[in-house]
Amino acid sequence: MQFPDRTAAIEIHREAARQRRARGDYSGARAAYFSWVESVRQQNVNSKGTLDRELEEAKREYSEFVKGDPLYQQIRDAAMQRIGEKPGILQTDLYKALPQFDKADIQYAIYFAEDHHAIVRVKKGRTYVLSLP
Repeated sequence: MQFPDRTAAIEIHREAARQRRARGDYSGARAAYFSWVESVRQQNVNSKGTLDRELEEAKREYSEFVKGDPLYQQIRDAAMQRIGEKPGILQTDLYKALPQFDKADIQYAIYFAEDHHAIVRVKKGRTYVLSLP
């Protein structure tokens, strides 16, 4: 699959993410980091893997940003509490157990909570079984 050229987008989103992070704009930085990583991923596909190192660096910086994101921390903590109460809960059931949060925000937090080794996700059909390490 070929994507449109993302070379310019990579620079734009990287700078936006860093500037918004520096200003404490977590929502804006969150969106810009996502766009940066996705732009690098797509351009890496276009270039047949020549941006592998840059992609890993973008992912690492995004993951480090997330550790300080108050939204992530709030959802991660609530999710870990629910998972502790009900080990093996399905991610789809976690959405219902945490109605105060948006589904996309829960997905964001769960993805990075696994990346940070705070939870364990195991694929089961179209969802994941969640447990604590």
